[in-house]
Amino acid sequence: MKYKHFSIQNLFSKSVPNSGELFETLLKNDEVTIEVIISSNSPEPTQYNQTYDEAVLLITGKANLLINEKEVVMNPGDFLHIPANTPHKVLKTEKGTRWLAIHTKGALC
Repeated sequence: MKYKHFSIQNLFSKSVPNSGELFETLLKNDEVTIEVIISSNSPEPTQYNQTYDEAVLLITGKANLLINEKEVVMNPGDFLHIPANTPHKVLKTEKGTRWLAIHTKGALC
């Protein structure tokens, strides 16, 4: 039996950006991308409307998002599914907020 190499990364060893957000891909194939996002206390006011599903787990910190014109507050441990073609943006975050994001080509549900 042939085994693939494994890797270990510590999501808390990544530096907090002075402004905006840091996006770092952890794993990726043709169907799924998994990334860590680390936020400053001044995220970019970017409006996202992606053609793929996204699921995010807030690991640490706090975040306020605008999803379909409704404000959503996320706390550590909160898991959010954002279906494809759903307008959303990060309104504010605590410095050092860390997310795990999963993007899929196919619908998650």
